Amino acid sequence: MTFSADTSGLFQFLAAQEARVLAAALTGVHDATDHLLAASRNEAPLKTGTLRMTAGKKVTNENGQIYGEVFYSATETSASGVRFNYALRVHEMGEYKNPTTPGTRPKFLSRPLRTNERLYQRFINDAIRRALG
Repeated sequence: MTFSADTSGLFQFLAAQEARVLAAALTGVHDATDHLLAASRNEAPLKTGTLRMTAGKKVTNENGQIYGEVFYSATETSASGVRFNYALRVHEMGEYKNPTTPGTRPKFLSRPLRTNERLYQRFINDAIRRALG
């Protein structure tokens, strides 16, 4: 006795579901990085505005792995002529004694990320749930 089953329809369905999940995850990561970018800009120092103007985001899908990145790329030149990452230096310094703008602080990127981590997970999970209906 032999038994056979045509599973091609099942595999087509699963492939379509996988595509929906990836597209939704991409949307959720975009939503999360948009929120983190806005939240971190609100906390970044504003003396000249350079730091906030150099902020950006990038979302990529690398073989089914979705990555979201928020970055600051401000650089300056020291008195000795050496270029350094101003964004990193300001992010990692201790508390500002006299911030130029109230509400600004060091760790302007990592603090909102930690504070909103569950919200960002929810953005992604909700997008996937909506896609799967």
